[in-house]
Amino acid sequence: MSKVYLFREFDRLTAAAALLLAKAFDPKKELLVKMHFGEPGNKAALTPDDIAPIIGALNQLAIRPTLFDTPVAYNSPRNSVEGYRKVVKQRGYNELAPCIISDDFVEIEAKDFVVQAAKPLAEAEQVLVISHVKGHYCSGFGGAIKNLAMGGVTKKTKSVEHTLGKPKWVDDCEGCGLCAKQCPSKAIKMMDGKAVINLEKCWGCSICEVNCPSLAPQVALFDDLLGQAAVAVIHKMSPKTYYINIIKNVAKFCDCDADGGAIVARDVGMLFSDDPVAIDCASIDLINQAEGKDVFKEANFKDPKLQVDFAAKYLGQKQKDYLLQ
Repeated sequence: MSKVYLFREFDRLTAAAALLLAKAFDPKKELLVKMHFGEPGNKAALTPDDIAPIIGALNQLAIRPTLFDTPVAYNSPRNSVEGYRKVVKQRGYNELAPCIISDDFVEIEAKDFVVQAAKPLAEAEQVLVISHVKGHYCSGFGGAIKNLAMGGVTKKTKSVEHTLGKPKWVDDCEGCGLCAKQCPSKAIKMMDGKAVINLEKCWGCSICEVNCPSLAPQVALFDDLLGQAAVAVIHKMSPKTYYINIIKNVAKFCDCDADGGAIVARDVGMLFSDDPVAIDCASIDLINQAEGKDVFKEANFKDPKLQVDFAAKYLGQKQKDYLLQ
């Protein structure tokens, strides 16, 4: 059973982090840290101050990290290598450690599509994946799996993931209007008592598909595609890969939007594990326990563990139990 370590006191993290990271990494090897540096204007996104205790722990261990992310596919200052570099500098991350933005890739055949995995992740001797736990328009929840499934691939693969999950009708619309109310991209309108889907506006999130028996994905659920992409990246990464999930400023939406939306859960702490499935499951469970409800499903109309279930399936994990310490 995978172990997940929880530290609740953010101001006393460096020493605790050093103990765990000393077991995970070799100081003689280069360390690549998979990050999300945040969209300009997003007040809930992590800041260099949130990451500083982890960098401090690595420095204590004589491990010199390089921070890394990939450009985004949508309209943003971060949709080019040069533009994203400017954002990193503006947000002050380059003062913590050297930073790399790259869209270079290696290709991996997944079940339903070819994944262009980030080349720096594939070539790194050891990897630390730091994820901010929050909601998401399309996946409902974002943690380690989402960080790799979208953040660990090229702009082309990001677009493919959003395209293959678009809906198709498999039965007659009953006219309940639920899909139109829940659609994050406002791609569904009710006309003459029936739902009409504008596939050009559709983000391929699959929210309508998981909530309506009359709809199905054109190829696979968005969450299935996330699982495929994440596991493709994981299989290319070094066995010396470790995960940190930060449960702080838990917003309704993602750090990839300038407006992350309302805070939907209280701060819980920082989780450490060598298992991305376990750390995401523990993150969701801790938030739900703290709030007494299924936070992300209520906020974003989708089971947050759906993507985690698919990742576990493609990793060959028959159970997702974990030991919280």
